[in-house]
Amino acid sequence: MFEHELRIEHASPDDGIRWQIDLMASGLVSEKDYVWRYVPSKYDNFGLYNSAPRAVVFEFRDPALATFYKLKWQ
Repeated sequence: MFEHELRIEHASPDDGIRWQIDLMASGLVSEKDYVWRYVPSKYDNFGLYNSAPRAVVFEFRDPALATFYKLKWQ
């Protein structure tokens, strides 16, 4: 359903909320035009080799929207 992903690494949950407000102000509807989630950072117990930074992930139904916001936010 939502196939076009925009992943913004090193973003905080506050960033995700701010971007969601931007999407709503543009007339987009959550759960209809896009969904988003916060992904916390992951570290292994021995170092940073298998780590993953925190991220905010948006998934859009329309590929043009995913491209537009990728250019705007990154």
